[in-house]
Amino acid sequence: MTHKYVDDTALSETVAKSCTSYMQVCCNEIALQSQQAQMNINSHKTKEMLIGTISKDPPPHIMLCGSRVDRVTTFKLLGIRK
Repeated sequence: MTHKYVDDTALSETVAKSCTSYMQVCCNEIALQSQQAQMNINSHKTKEMLIGTISKDPPPHIMLCGSRVDRVTTFKLLGIRK
């Protein structure tokens, strides 16, 4: 039996004013690759954080594995509070 484990993957992007976010596309690709590798993503532990003026006119919520990703104002990355 083979066991696979990955923890704390982080994605980021810079979105200029009036431009489109491609984060949903990236999340879809990660979900597909995870499924192909027979690995599960815990979408309930996945968080999205918007920084800057984009938070005034936010993009649609990201969906991951059929669940809406929670949007937060702070998060903990590798033990460091951001």
